[in-house]
Amino acid sequence: MSIAGEIVRAYRSPRAAMRQRLEAHPGEERLLMYLVVAILLFFVARIPNLLVSSSAQATAEVSGSAIFVTNLVASFFFAPLLFYGVAAISRVVSRVFGGKGNGYAARLALFWTLLVISPLALLSTILQSAFPVLWLATALPIVMFLLFASVWGACLSVAEGFKSPYLPSVAIVLTIFCITIAFRVFIFG
Repeated sequence: MSIAGEIVRAYRSPRAAMRQRLEAHPGEERLLMYLVVAILLFFVARIPNLLVSSSAQATAEVSGSAIFVTNLVASFFFAPLLFYGVAAISRVVSRVFGGKGNGYAARLALFWTLLVISPLALLSTILQSAFPVLWLATALPIVMFLLFASVWGACLSVAEGFKSPYLPSVAIVLTIFCITIAFRVFIFG
């Protein structure tokens, strides 16, 4: 089955799709491809907002296109490093909760989830562009996050050998909340 077909199947049954991904045992190069394609789709989904913000932030010294290119480079250089780190943290948190997986399975769960969710980011951008209302711009990111946590929880539960996806989903939400707080405290002051 094609990757597009697998993504559609993952919307219906993320645990079964993850089991099939684990049984296929794609190599690290395939995992990296999942991640890069997901990052590309997320970047394309951010282009309308980036164009508006880069033109608003442009100054006499820095052009809007320079800001756009900087975001592009950061997305493809730093985002993979960030996601590898998040996968490692999710492995540690899962181990605390009794997970029996490994680093490879944790990376596969996260990168596969990102690839599965990325088309919805494009759809979200299209909806926000077609219907520019405040409640939609507020609700869609929340719905996307909850869907992401749900699919990642299902995939991580398979990768770590949990019987239910609920415990990994709670662990994911707590992990992301802690990472967000840490960034706000230590990075932004």
